[in-house]
Amino acid sequence: MRVVSPPTRAGFSMWIDRVAPWLAGLAFLLLYARTAAPSIVELFDDTLEFQLVLPTFGIAHPTGYPLYTLAGGIWSRLLPAGNWAWRTNLFSALCAAATVAILFALARRLAGRHNDRRANWGGLAAAILFGLGPVWWQQATVAEVYALHNLLVAAILLVAVSLPDRSGRTFDQHMLLLWLLVGLGLAHHRTTVLLLPGLAIYLLWSIPGLWRPRLVWLLWLSALLAPLLLYLYIPLRAAGGMGDLNGSYVNTWAGFWDHVLARRYTSFFTANELSRLYGTADWLTLWIAQTGWLGGLLTVIGLGNLAARVQRKRWALIVLVLAANLAFALAYRVGDPEVFLLPAFLCAAALAGAGAATVLAQLRSTTWVTVVGLAISLLLMWGIGRGPIIDRSEDWGAHDYAVDLAKVEYAAGSRVIGLEGEMSALKYMQQAEGLGRAATPLVANDEQVRRLAVQESMAAGAPTYLTRELPGIAMAYSFSGEGPLVRLWPREQMAERQPSSATAISLLADRLLLEGYDLTRLAWAGGPVLRLTLYWRPSTALDRNLKVSLRIVDSKGNVAVQPDGTPATLDAFPLRQVAPSSTWAAGVQVRDVYELAEPVLPEGAQLLAIVYDAETLAEAGRLEILLPR
Repeated sequence: MRVVSPPTRAGFSMWIDRVAPWLAGLAFLLLYARTAAPSIVELFDDTLEFQLVLPTFGIAHPTGYPLYTLAGGIWSRLLPAGNWAWRTNLFSALCAAATVAILFALARRLAGRHNDRRANWGGLAAAILFGLGPVWWQQATVAEVYALHNLLVAAILLVAVSLPDRSGRTFDQHMLLLWLLVGLGLAHHRTTVLLLPGLAIYLLWSIPGLWRPRLVWLLWLSALLAPLLLYLYIPLRAAGGMGDLNGSYVNTWAGFWDHVLARRYTSFFTANELSRLYGTADWLTLWIAQTGWLGGLLTVIGLGNLAARVQRKRWALIVLVLAANLAFALAYRVGDPEVFLLPAFLCAAALAGAGAATVLAQLRSTTWVTVVGLAISLLLMWGIGRGPIIDRSEDWGAHDYAVDLAKVEYAAGSRVIGLEGEMSALKYMQQAEGLGRAATPLVANDEQVRRLAVQESMAAGAPTYLTRELPGIAMAYSFSGEGPLVRLWPREQMAERQPSSATAISLLADRLLLEGYDLTRLAWAGGPVLRLTLYWRPSTALDRNLKVSLRIVDSKGNVAVQPDGTPATLDAFPLRQVAPSSTWAAGVQVRDVYELAEPVLPEGAQLLAIVYDAETLAEAGRLEILLPR
């Protein structure tokens, strides 16, 4: 009978050494998946674009991001659960968790030997510091390019720092892997070039004779260039009839290079009206928010490893990559400069991991209590400078707007005119959920372009809708509220409807009649919403502009409170500010729509609609509607 010996302490340590990074990655995957956005979360950033481009294998904005589009598109199609947007959000969570795992392994290698317990705790410290940074955590919960970019950055650095330990055929294979990863990085995000100066200095410094030409160079060069062929995806998809969301890509030789090189973005180094300018104090606050003061201190301690003769070259690589990305983020003028700091945050976390290992090495008696206490303090640092916890799992606002937009009862041939993000939301619902397909979304970011689009659409006799106000058209048309939109009609030719509840409330000395209202409860994903449609009819032209104040009150007149502590109130101009009341055509019905989130209704709850003069604030009339619980 064979006796199986229990695992030795050394064997257990080796097992821990192998699985620890992946256990950390799994823990962060569960965290990121739990806090990921459930659907669309933003209308006016790149997230919504990617949530539509990836599942449809479309063309993303410059530089095209072919690796991300293909990998994320395959993932979103293969994953059997959830909506398109959530699947793409989860792809970021997966990439982000893998990044944390690789960072664990990178920091451990930089901090000491593989089977050194202090090095393992240093790796864990790095993973916690970076993985819980608010900027990184946010990117891990939405569809964005930065999780995959930093995954490749971490992988490149890990392979690079392991090269001096390799020799012969193993060295050549690792060099091949290194340049393949660099090529994949360049096929995804152009800021991968910021790694190249540090890599060149590090490789020439740490590997004697590397500069001497060898036949294997051709293989390494092929590994670097082969992933760049992924950019052919863009003209091939364009040749098949696919375009980017705003129609800017031109499928010509010059158009291809303009897109891939993002030539129109080079001006962001000098000026950008949407840029967010940070002062020195702002940058410092942002940095500390990622790690807390304790993490910042460990980073400084970790810099002391530069003085260690054995690790000096490897740490030089980390510092050079950190400095290059920091300089780029400081110079690049965009609305979200913090995301370009993520590789710098990653490198700083690796430094902090070495700092944690250094602190542990100085302890005379390293007890488990001390180690666990340090880990817990790193994890719970939000009270000492760390930024807030990120949880987007209940962020349904943009999703609910998109569904509402797509569920409008469009007549055949309808045209919806709005901003790019609003139209992307409608396109998403059309392609992902099959809603609102009778409407054609028309992107018009500029007011003059919107005005021309309205004129063309109305001249063609198409049912025309606006998402927002447009100065200069109020006297040219009649209008009606249709869900979150305003429909345009030829002046005094609107198709009238009968309200479900009649009121016949007279305002402004019988010059304005509130004929009635519709009240509907909408079961939105983010919570129930009350939709109130008011039916106005002016008997003559009005000489003032009115506003409507909605509030939900209890039997004593106290305003109800939402679960988040905000009062259940809304103040708004009629027709979403498209047409002030002073421009309404006499005798023509005006349907006017409002939405108000419904709280837990108190006893005797009423929806109170107060109509008042927008200039003098004088009340013109009110409507009281009892709300059954």
